[in-house]
Amino acid sequence: MSANTIWLEIDGDGVIPAVEVALEKLNGSGNEVILDFSSVARIDPSALRAMESLAATAAAKAAKVVLRGVNVDVYRVLKLTQLATRFSFLT
Repeated sequence: MSANTIWLEIDGDGVIPAVEVALEKLNGSGNEVILDFSSVARIDPSALRAMESLAATAAAKAAKVVLRGVNVDVYRVLKLTQLATRFSFLT
């Protein structure tokens, strides 16, 4: 991890607040954000919109967003919505 890496753990129901914090960090000095999804069992449409916004912001700033501990169901939703290719994944 570089000095500008931000690590955020997500509560099971707190995807949107964590994404908002990640967006703030990317607008600051962060060039890499790692979001720990190990407590997230599912993702709803509003969280998907937030994730899409995060992916767009990261792409515009040439930053990297890494999703850690994503379960199969959440990954499947990201894949179906064509968001999976916009993130890196850690197990």
